[in-house]
Amino acid sequence: MSKNLLKSISKIIEESGTNNITIFTNHLKIDGSLFIPEGKCEECHDDFITLENALACRLSDYCTCDDDKCECNDYVCFKYDWLNVAIDEIVAFSIVQ
Repeated sequence: MSKNLLKSISKIIEESGTNNITIFTNHLKIDGSLFIPEGKCEECHDDFITLENALACRLSDYCTCDDDKCECNDYVCFKYDWLNVAIDEIVAFSIVQ
């Protein structure tokens, strides 16, 4: 994906009214809230996207359990307050309500 990805995502988020996003790389599914830099540091974020309250899960081990007490993904998913994702590694994304 191109370095203009953050600008494109920002426009979609503006129209949808949410900053929740799901990002897929070749090996990870990452859910979080997109952090959109304001002001003088916008150019600092050309190579990566920053997420707040991110949950990164390995795709090869991901399960589809839908039970309320499902814990099968606990060992394959990792929580981060802040997570930077390299734009070049993103293969797909979706803005989530």
